[in-house]
Amino acid sequence: MQEGTPKRKVHIDERLFERIRQGEQDAFRVLYEISYRPLYAFLLSYTQNAEDAKDLLQDTYIQVFKNCHMYHEKGNPMAWMMKIAKNLYLMQSREEKKAVINYEDMKDQLSFDNITNVDNRIVLEKMFELLSIEDRNLIIIHDIGGLTYREIAKLLALPLGTVLSRYHRVIRKLRKEFGEKL
Repeated sequence: MQEGTPKRKVHIDERLFERIRQGEQDAFRVLYEISYRPLYAFLLSYTQNAEDAKDLLQDTYIQVFKNCHMYHEKGNPMAWMMKIAKNLYLMQSREEKKAVINYEDMKDQLSFDNITNVDNRIVLEKMFELLSIEDRNLIIIHDIGGLTYREIAKLLALPLGTVLSRYHRVIRKLRKEFGEKL
């Protein structure tokens, strides 16, 4: 993204999971409000369909609620939730193969209105047209989800060097397309 622009890292207080285990509905609402946008973007980049992404998002939160006792502290809660979302997507994709890719649907359904920097918003919108699913996911996980490269490597089961080189290759590709706006 643009140099000097601070990244919005999603911060989830790990104590929310304990509060959810204890039945506090407010804690689950807080978790949802903090995490739904990056999780939705992550799932939309995989499914390439808004309705499927919404269904998987709902399933993800159901699994998070049911399995919040399995979250272990000293990790990144967002990475744990993205792993659940990815696993649900993989299970679904094994059951059904989709041939149609509708990038316009993805772009229209994923609102970048909360991104105030116009240049960043343009880059994110164009990203759906220019990049592969894997490259889009990498940008979404890092720049919207706020995960570190190490967390991404673990989530995607890739070597750290691969994640770093792929991310920087994607950024170079976007810079070539958009010039110094990045």
